[in-house]
Amino acid sequence: MKIILSLKIILLMIILFGIFYILEYGFSFDSTDKLLKPSLLSAITMIMIFKPSFKHYIIFLISICLVLMIISSILNLLRFSNIVGEFGFSLLVITIILYLPQLIKKGHIERV
Repeated sequence: MKIILSLKIILLMIILFGIFYILEYGFSFDSTDKLLKPSLLSAITMIMIFKPSFKHYIIFLISICLVLMIISSILNLLRFSNIVGEFGFSLLVITIILYLPQLIKKGHIERV
């Protein structure tokens, strides 16, 4: 039973990694440097799916990323600002998508 659950988790992680990689870089594979961001996004998404109590910490991480983006933009560190801002905004979109079922269930958003 645990083996089946582990295989499902690994399969979901691989599928999420593929989706995030294609959304970020398309179908081009130039270097291994491009594997970090989709890996982090898929790992954090798995944490949000299987440990919903950590969503508050991830929202805190999102706010830290966006504040770092603003500060680094003011300090003219544009490359760092771009990287941190993209990562923070990606996490924000994932968090909103994962909160949607709860908002619909509670009646804050009406079904169409």
